[in-house]
Amino acid sequence: MMLAAAAPLTGQGQGQGMGKGQSQMQSDGEKLTAYKIAFFTQRLDLSPAEAEKFWPLYNDYSARRNKLQADRLSLMRYAMQNEANMSAAELSSTADKLAQTFSDEASMVVSFNNDLKKVLPPAKVIRLYQIENQYKQQLLRELNQRRQGQPQGTGGNPGKYQEPDL
Repeated sequence: MMLAAAAPLTGQGQGQGMGKGQSQMQSDGEKLTAYKIAFFTQRLDLSPAEAEKFWPLYNDYSARRNKLQADRLSLMRYAMQNEANMSAAELSSTADKLAQTFSDEASMVVSFNNDLKKVLPPAKVIRLYQIENQYKQQLLRELNQRRQGQPQGTGGNPGKYQEPDL
């Protein structure tokens, strides 16, 4: 979800705004993905063997979670735009579908956690959850800096990670 939120904003810091082409957005997405991989790999201190097992598992989980969150967002938008024209039964059904997305996401997290414990030591599993939160905070800091016109790389941990030039 953060990747989807960040992608449209990445060109604004370079003055490209809304007229950015598809290939530039894809390039920005690739830079963001590369940054995320470096961020996680270094902070998790993944060995090559761990990384080989971890990344396919994490990428699959992330893709499924992002799809579920996008579906939930779509349901919420639909309900917000059509609430006045929806029957009580339709509203109830939509609420049930929304609740189900939260339940599905919780089940997915539990399953992912069990799969992670097969490829990473427990300390790294816990660290992953912390690192995911740190990564989201880092992206939000950078987006806020871009909105305020501050130069990149002024927040976070200077010297340890260089912000991607998006």
